[in-house]
Amino acid sequence: MAFRVFSVMFLFFFFSVSSAIDDATSSETGSLMSFKASLENPSVLSSWNLSSSSCDWVGVTCHFGRVESLSLPSMSLKGKLSPSLFSLQFLSDLDLSENSLSGEIPKGIARLKNLISLRLSHNSLSGEIPSELGTLKQLQTLDLSGNSLTGLLPSRLGELPRLLYLDLSDNHLSGSLPPSFFLSFPALSSLDVSNNSLSGKIPPEIGKLSNLSDLYMGTNQFSGQIPPEIGNISSLKNFAAPRCFFRGPLPDEMSKLKSLAKLDLSYNPLKCSIPRSIGELQNLSIVNLVSAEINGLIPPEIGKCRRLKTLMLSFNDLSGSLPLELSEIPLLAFSADTNQLSGPLPSWIGKWKELDSLLLASNQFSGEIPREIEDCPMLKHLNLASNKLTGSIPQELCGSGALEDIELSQNFFSGNIEEVFVGCTNLQQLALMNNRINGSIPEYLSKLPLMALNLDSNNFTGEIPVSLWKSADLMEFSASYNRLGGYLPAEIGNAASLKRLVLSDNQLKGEIPREIGKLASLSVLNLNSNKLQGKIPRELGDCSSLTTLDLGNNNLQGQIPDTITALAQLQCLVLSHNNLSGSIPSKPSAYFHQTDMPDLSFLQHHGIFDLSYNRLTGPIPEELGDCVVVVEVLLNNNHLSGQIPASLSRLTNLTKLELSGNVLTGSIPEEMGHSPKLQGLNLANNQLNGHIPESFGLLGSLVKLNLTKNELDGSVPSSLGNLKELTHMDLSFNKLSGELPSELSQMLNLVGLYIQQNMFSGPIEDLLCSSLAWKVETVNFSDNFFMGSLPRSLGNLSYLTNLDLHRNHFTGEIPSDLGNLMQLEYLDVSENSLSGDIPTKICELANLEFLNVAKNSLQGVVPSEGVCQDPSKALFSGNKALCGRVIGSDCKIDRKSLLSAWGLAGVVIGSMIIIFASVFSVRRWVMGKRVKQRNDPEGMEESRLKGFIDQNLYFLSGSRSKEPLSINVAMFEQPLLKVSLADIVEATDHFCKKNIIGDGGFGTVYKACLPGGKTVAVKKLSEAKTQGNREFMAEMETLGKVKHRNLVSLLGYCSFSEEKLLVYEYMVNGSLDHWLRNQTGILEVLDWSKRLKIAVGAARGLAFLHHGFNPHIIHRDIKASNILLDSDFEPKVSDFGLARLISACETHVSTVIAGTFGYIPPEYGQSARATTNGDVYSFGVILLELVTGKEPTGPDFKESEGGNLVGWVIQKINKGKAADVLDPLVLSIALKHSMLRMLQIAVQCIAETPANRPTMVDVLKALKEI
Repeated sequence: MAFRVFSVMFLFFFFSVSSAIDDATSSETGSLMSFKASLENPSVLSSWNLSSSSCDWVGVTCHFGRVESLSLPSMSLKGKLSPSLFSLQFLSDLDLSENSLSGEIPKGIARLKNLISLRLSHNSLSGEIPSELGTLKQLQTLDLSGNSLTGLLPSRLGELPRLLYLDLSDNHLSGSLPPSFFLSFPALSSLDVSNNSLSGKIPPEIGKLSNLSDLYMGTNQFSGQIPPEIGNISSLKNFAAPRCFFRGPLPDEMSKLKSLAKLDLSYNPLKCSIPRSIGELQNLSIVNLVSAEINGLIPPEIGKCRRLKTLMLSFNDLSGSLPLELSEIPLLAFSADTNQLSGPLPSWIGKWKELDSLLLASNQFSGEIPREIEDCPMLKHLNLASNKLTGSIPQELCGSGALEDIELSQNFFSGNIEEVFVGCTNLQQLALMNNRINGSIPEYLSKLPLMALNLDSNNFTGEIPVSLWKSADLMEFSASYNRLGGYLPAEIGNAASLKRLVLSDNQLKGEIPREIGKLASLSVLNLNSNKLQGKIPRELGDCSSLTTLDLGNNNLQGQIPDTITALAQLQCLVLSHNNLSGSIPSKPSAYFHQTDMPDLSFLQHHGIFDLSYNRLTGPIPEELGDCVVVVEVLLNNNHLSGQIPASLSRLTNLTKLELSGNVLTGSIPEEMGHSPKLQGLNLANNQLNGHIPESFGLLGSLVKLNLTKNELDGSVPSSLGNLKELTHMDLSFNKLSGELPSELSQMLNLVGLYIQQNMFSGPIEDLLCSSLAWKVETVNFSDNFFMGSLPRSLGNLSYLTNLDLHRNHFTGEIPSDLGNLMQLEYLDVSENSLSGDIPTKICELANLEFLNVAKNSLQGVVPSEGVCQDPSKALFSGNKALCGRVIGSDCKIDRKSLLSAWGLAGVVIGSMIIIFASVFSVRRWVMGKRVKQRNDPEGMEESRLKGFIDQNLYFLSGSRSKEPLSINVAMFEQPLLKVSLADIVEATDHFCKKNIIGDGGFGTVYKACLPGGKTVAVKKLSEAKTQGNREFMAEMETLGKVKHRNLVSLLGYCSFSEEKLLVYEYMVNGSLDHWLRNQTGILEVLDWSKRLKIAVGAARGLAFLHHGFNPHIIHRDIKASNILLDSDFEPKVSDFGLARLISACETHVSTVIAGTFGYIPPEYGQSARATTNGDVYSFGVILLELVTGKEPTGPDFKESEGGNLVGWVIQKINKGKAADVLDPLVLSIALKHSMLRMLQIAVQCIAETPANRPTMVDVLKALKEI
């Protein structure tokens, strides 16, 4: 009976428990299904269905029927973290890492009381870390890395006593590390908080983490010194804290870290030396102190670190020689490039038996490469470029045969390399450019597995070894600017991997082998300036990867193979200055069609189609109009015939069309007027007929128009007056007729006007109606049928140097107003019907070198002044009524006139008395006005400038200038605008204060509206800042060529005596300084996206000045007011033209210091040298302004707070308050990380040691990565 009762009770209990388990399992299954349903892509968990037990589902692990582990990493899960998971009460392991989960971490996660491991890394979770995680007392692993979590570290995380692994890296966490954070993790072995926005100092309590093995703190805003208590973490093996703001000195207590194997403090402003106590870290294997502003010597004590394998000390300010004790370390890699290390390379380098990489470029090492380097059997990478090494390269360099990369460029190596690299049997890259190496290129190089061989700018002679082309690995071979001779052999086709072949400026001869067509990977082929002959091989068309083909300046013959047109990637074709014949290939082409180009910021030869100076015949192919990538078409000086194809108008990017020196016929197609970017059009020396198209008036960008020596007829279309940018127009030697339209007077930028040898007629008075505004220098109207008198307004052409009006039908007198042309050098009015006297004022012109008034009806005495007294420079023949000593003809005296002389004398004497009285009165009035103006200097300046535009000025002999009013300057795109002082004074309303838009050390900037409606900015240079006219001209010639989208374009200039005016493009949004200061309060706040855009753009412009233009330019006055903004807030650097230009071949240093207080780098106070490093410092200050919104100097900064913006920021960072400097007007949680990153870049730029500052290229790259 008892047994039966027991059995019944047991069965009841069993079924009750089973029922409970089933109920729990059913509940957990429901929770899992709810989680699946909450996903945006539930189909990725297709195996989760009710047809099977939840314990059998993917990622689910059960124990006794209860879910114990849920592991779904890398499943592409999308959606939010569903609270339904928190019903899994027995869950101990939750891994949802590497998915696309978003939203906040729910607070309900605290219900998972049995959780041991929580991995939610690499999702898109946001919000703050819930403090409720502190209730998970069993937790040992917490990984929340790689999300977008924000806010402070919750203090309750310190309530996890069993935590072993904590990873919060790659988030947006901020604030400091509280001391309590380090007091409750007795078992913690790994802590990773890197890549956040944490700031402040590291509390000394960090020393309580006695079991910590790995500490990662890099890429944060931590500052101050590393606390000495870190030496108490006796188990620490890895300490990585790069890219913070830690400063030195490093504590000696770090020597207690006996287990430390990896130390990374790179990219910190340590500003200290390497402590000698580093020698006590016997287990060190990796030391990374790159860009840490380390100075002083490399301590010899480091030689005690006998397990050290990698030592990286690059980009610091280390000096002295390499200590002998380094030889005791079994290094695998040693980098110390870009320091100030000096002395000879030590012979003990040979003791590094395991060395793989030795990088010592950009130092001051001298002497020869030690032969003992052959004793480094494992050495693969050697970089000794940019030092002062001399002598021959030792053959022992390749003693081990392990070297793969050798970079020895920019030294003073000499001798030959006949046997030097024979033993480098694994060599892949060899760079020897810019040395003094001579001799031939050795045969054995072909036996090496070379991928890149760069021998540019040496003294190599002889032939390129045939065997070199047999290399299956060679991808790049460059040997330009040597004296190589011989032939290119057929074997060149064996170099199947070759991508870049540059052999320009050598003495190669013979033919280009057809086997070159086998180089299917070849992208760049440059054989310019050699002595090559023969035909261009058709097989070049098989080089399907070619982007640049330059065979110019050789002696090539035959036809251009039509196969070249199939090169779909070709964008630069130069075949000029050869003896090519035949026609231009006309079949449908593929070249110059590809528009999806890479970044072309520094590319200067894109879209060039140059076949000039050959003997090509036949028509210009219609298909050329389909080559949409073409920018310049140069077909001049050939024998091309037929008509100009109208299809060329389809080249929407065309800026230059050169067709001169051919035998083209027919009319100029009307469609040519539809090329909006065309700047240069030269159709001279052809046989074109018909009219000049009316549509030419639409070429708004045209700068030069040359139609000379054709058979054009009809009249000049009045629409040409619309060509506001035109500086040179040559219509000479045609059959043009009719009167010149008065609309041509609107071409105010015209410098040269040539219309001689035509059939023009009528007067020219209307053409000169705007003569006061014209800047024309050369006018040639000779050999036409012009009539009427010479207008007095010719005397207003103050820029004129050459005036030729001979062989026309002009009548009347020669106007004395021509004597106002102070720049005139050549004047020919011969073979007209002019009468009257020769004006003495013309003969007195100081610059006049030639005067021809022959074959007219002039009369009277020939003046004996100036050029008129030199028979070799002045021609008077054919004027029967002229007389005087100059032409050897006595003048007959009229007796009646003599008798009336005494009466005339009386009148003259009376008149003189009146004149003297008037002059005396005027003089007193002027003197009184000058006294008044001394008390009003601004009024005096305005008065002086107003005087320059008084029309009467041009009729007074006293108005002569000793210097030219303006100088024409050649540019890549177009000549500079030449504006008269009259234009500028009128455009600025006499330099009225209301038009001032800027004022600085170099002068005042005015807004001006030039004739024609163009708005520009005019900088009036301070007289104390100006140069002589010759220096000014030279500077303009170079600066006019500097073109970049982030540089303010110099449009023109005006030079009059001591006045120097620069004309820039007008930037509608003013300067960055204007927006940041917002002193009027009417501007909107410059948001962060605009600030970042401005930083990137300005960095791009400055990087171009430093690295993308030759000669390089040091700005020397980088400041916020010199960063101008266009309508889209695209920044452009201005005033770079006022810096001293630096030759790339010389010192790269300017000796004249400029700058603005607050932006001047500290070294400028000790040295009279301006450098690119100085510009980087100034740019760093601008970055600080963008980040903080504060001015560089001002009353906001007390001496106790650093004294200026730089000092204040550094002080804040050192106090662990980096976030406090961020501009509160734009600061947000989402932007904080980005702002702190720019702050970090700025701090690197303002490094106290110039050598520790990045280049502008590095700055640009870093800014673009934000």
